[in-house]
Formats: sequence, structure tokens, C-alpha cells
Amino acid sequence: MSARSRGGRILGRALRIPTVLDRKGTRWLLQGLSPAPVIVLVHRGRNTGRVYKTPIEVMFNDRERREFVVAPMWGRRSDWYRNVVAGGLVEVHLRGEVRKVQWRELDEAERRVAMETYRAGRPMYSRIILRMLVRVNGFEGDPEQAMLEQVPMLALRRVGSSATTA
Repeated sequence: MSARSRGGRILGRALRIPTVLDRKGTRWLLQGLSPAPVIVLVHRGRNTGRVYKTPIEVMFNDRERREFVVAPMWGRRSDWYRNVVAGGLVEVHLRGEVRKVQWRELDEAERRVAMETYRAGRPMYSRIILRMLVRVNGFEGDPEQAMLEQVPMLALRRVGSSATTA
């Protein structure tokens, strides 16, 4: 077993911990793991139809448009992103509330505003995260510019007014 594959498996397991914490009684731990709000995206597999729960950090909450912005860590290769684009978005869990949402992909100007807001709100954390994402995805050059050019960002907006508690 190579060190790289072992490291990848360990990282993969560590990244699944938030999904386990998306339960009544442990949800406070989910929010405590990240300085930014964390949502749990519930999506259906594009090939299998299986339902998955994926924790995702909210980059930016646009209160004016009533949307929150998320970006896939692995870029367009992220399974959850490809599932959502294929029509598999089911719902979002946020602070114990279940929300039906619609998504749209942000254009370059909107991605720039989201990135600037994210960096301004979390200067140290965002620098670490951006560098890690550039390294993981093999991007070159300025981390912020690479993210803006290579990583899609989705805006999620609540549909309807009914919400249930998970």
C-alpha cells in the first residue's frame, strides 16, 4: 500500500465525519468543525439513484438574493457537483432545518464577489483553504485566480416556504 493512497483514504474518512454529525444532538459539533456555516447537501447519484449526504462549507450568504454560495472542493470532478448538475439535488440541511432548494451556476463576476467576501470574512482560514485546493486540484499560479477560473460555484435558493426539522 503506497503512502499516497493511504493518505487519500485517511483524508476521505476524515472528510466524511461531518456527515455522521448531521444528527439531532450532535449538529452543534458539525458547526464547530468549521469557522464557516456548514450545510449538508442531500443528492441522488446520477448513475445509481442512491441518496448521498455531503457536508459543504457555505462560502457566502447573499442575504439580498436569499441565496447561499457553495463550491466543490474537487472542482467539476466532485461527485456531488456532477450529481446536482445531472438533476440529483434533493434537499439541503442547515442548522437542523430541511430545505428544498434550486441551484444555479454563478458567472465570473458573481464568483469574484463570492470569493472576495469569503476571503474578507475569513482571511487566515481562506488562505489555507485556497492553497490546499490549488495543490489538491493541481492548479498553477495565483490560488484565488485559479479558483475563479477552474472551480464552479453554485448558488442555492430555497423553494417554497415549508421547512421541516431533521
